[in-house]
Amino acid sequence: MLSSSPNLDNGNDNSNSTQGKRQVLSTAELEGAAKLSERFVYGNHTKSNWQDPQEYATSGYSRKDDSHPDMIFLEHLSNDLAQLLHRRDISDCCLKVQDIYMSVHRCILGARSNVFANVISNNMNRLNGDQRKQLEINEQNGQLIITINKTDKDTMRQVVLFMYTAKCDINKHNALELLNAAGRYDIKSLKVYSGSFIAEYIELSNVLTLLKSAYDYDNAFVRQKCIEFFIDNAKEVMAMKEPWEMFAADRPNIIAELLYWNVNKAEFHEKKFQ
Repeated sequence: MLSSSPNLDNGNDNSNSTQGKRQVLSTAELEGAAKLSERFVYGNHTKSNWQDPQEYATSGYSRKDDSHPDMIFLEHLSNDLAQLLHRRDISDCCLKVQDIYMSVHRCILGARSNVFANVISNNMNRLNGDQRKQLEINEQNGQLIITINKTDKDTMRQVVLFMYTAKCDINKHNALELLNAAGRYDIKSLKVYSGSFIAEYIELSNVLTLLKSAYDYDNAFVRQKCIEFFIDNAKEVMAMKEPWEMFAADRPNIIAELLYWNVNKAEFHEKKFQ
């Protein structure tokens, strides 16, 4: 049981955020997203020491003449939901990740992640064995505490930010971890977001690792892109003797599919992956 939570420093002060769908943002938008990312709530989940003015709804609404109203409203919705990340007074759940606590809200986690939805609704039996091992559940003073065992705090910070805002700071260094977390917690939109990003950076050094992730977490888009890369570079991939042999011993089913599509290229390019 978790008897108390340590009063920890905010570990999120240097984070930045970027707009989803890999759009090009204005400087003002980037600064606004970064500010939201910096205002994560960490520390003792029994106390609230947030000192910012209590302005929780989007203020100063204005619409640009050339902006589609639906996109404007979605942007404001994203900003408003981001404010919940520092509304510790109405938080009913904490994620414990390594040495920090993240104050969150069950309704957001349940709406965005099928795994967290099952945890929150006491349907742990719907999770597979690996998923259950990665999470520990406790309750203290009416607040649900979910201990995250496999995802590091920097990655989880971006995962939570994405669940609230559909934005996160994704780059070549953390894209694989975000892709794995999206599969681990079954966050479908993050699967698409991280998969679309990482598909642009498939190369000899990472294609086998990405194939494992794509098959483990049923990411059809990344799987397709990796197979396309293999078809175009089969000789070079198989020439990586040690990694290829280790991969073949560990994942013979993937090897069989790669070799099949390499022989049947025309069929592969006609096939639509769902």
